[in-house]
Amino acid sequence: MRRKKTPNILLMISDQQRTDTLGFMGETPCRTPNIDRLAREGISFDRALCSSPLCMPSRASVFTGKYPHQLGMLTNNGTLREPPVLTDTLREKGYHTAYSGKWHLEPEKQPKAFQGREKDLGLDEVHGGEVANKGERVIDRWFDMAEGQGSYDYSVWCEEQGLPDGWPVADPDVRTHRTPSMSIPKPKRQMLDPQYTYDAWVTDKSLQQLKERPKDQPFFMVTGWFGPHPPFLIPEPYYSMYDLEEVEMPPNFGPQTGKPGANRTSFYRQLFLDHGEDWDAWKKSVAVYWGYCTMIDDQVGRMLQALEEAAILDETLVIFISDHGEQMGSQGLWQKMMPYEEGLRVPMVMRLPGTILPGIRSEANVSLIDIAPTILSLVGKEPPEDMVGRALCAAFTDGTLGEDDPYRFSEHKPLGDWHQTVEWRLVTDNLYKYVWNQGDMDELYDLVTDPYELNNVIDLEDFDAVRERLRKRMHQWMADTQDKLLSDFEKEVGMA
Repeated sequence: MRRKKTPNILLMISDQQRTDTLGFMGETPCRTPNIDRLAREGISFDRALCSSPLCMPSRASVFTGKYPHQLGMLTNNGTLREPPVLTDTLREKGYHTAYSGKWHLEPEKQPKAFQGREKDLGLDEVHGGEVANKGERVIDRWFDMAEGQGSYDYSVWCEEQGLPDGWPVADPDVRTHRTPSMSIPKPKRQMLDPQYTYDAWVTDKSLQQLKERPKDQPFFMVTGWFGPHPPFLIPEPYYSMYDLEEVEMPPNFGPQTGKPGANRTSFYRQLFLDHGEDWDAWKKSVAVYWGYCTMIDDQVGRMLQALEEAAILDETLVIFISDHGEQMGSQGLWQKMMPYEEGLRVPMVMRLPGTILPGIRSEANVSLIDIAPTILSLVGKEPPEDMVGRALCAAFTDGTLGEDDPYRFSEHKPLGDWHQTVEWRLVTDNLYKYVWNQGDMDELYDLVTDPYELNNVIDLEDFDAVRERLRKRMHQWMADTQDKLLSDFEKEVGMA
């Protein structure tokens, strides 16, 4: 099933959103009617995996089709130095390209020397962005911040409107007393109307770009929201939207036995303990997180409504993803960066009538590294060989990919000594998951019989064949992608 007309492309990215927040999944009371519509009228890849449960590495994979270690981007420090194949190719094919919101792939230093080179950098225009050093424009080889509109500009905008600063991470009440001062699970009501939040402001910028785009070109637009990333600082009606009695404790809440030592020492275990081991302390956090997801869904609805009003919704490939999930107390951990399903699985929903059949729920083993090659394939461009992601177009009719190698991978590197964790690599075929924790206990889970990963079966004889099969496939992947940890892996597991 092929389209004659080149589609517009709208890629919407939330931050730190679990798959069980999607209403159509039916796993929690959380309501997401607009994302549900995309799934109802398109395809949902229900088992999508992030390449790393951390913002910058994951987002780098989205736009390159490569794993973070191939890019030298395993932490939240660094710059995406790859040639902008995706955006350059789209521009060569006549696309107008625009970005609004959280980018999180900016240079370590934000040199003003790049200013004035906007047309050479991969996009025609950008609004939003998360600016680390306030007041400077953020420009790198991929996307330009020609108008310098990041978190600082939003804070300035709030001041100009006579509003309190709505930038969530600026509030010390929802940050830890520990060093570094990360967000904590404590929720707080934000004293703003919803239309003045940062996420609504980002949507406003996207809508402006949509309205002012060249009408004689197809477009590639990215809208990147901050939410539902903590801190959970949101306004009414979202803050009180969900009843605490609806919040059920998951089977894997709190510290579990048979886990690596890194779980016990992790900075995020300490933040979990600070919040409390009693589930009642977490109920409000979960309820507000759901409210945050519904708030983001309303922003999705604003984007879809604008496409409908412009009579281009059915001419637009609409993609909704998140960069990673959220532990929310599962395994006794807060936030992300550990190799468990709550932090690894992400929403991946696509809609394009005439190409994607409606109502498909796919169980295929897919990853965020598959986004870029899928987009390129849909516009008639063969993805380059060094993109290790695969195009997902074959699944658009029945949800299956029919490939012989169903494996997908994820990885993580500690953010510093303070993190008190280890570097790990992960491989899954969606039935089992093997994790190599460098210098620590390995993990193996039967995801079918044990979806909450309560039982680490790494040393059970019944799983010897599974363990060795997954180790062998991980070894091949690490060799093929020139992972610097390959020799360490070989020594620790006895594989050459």
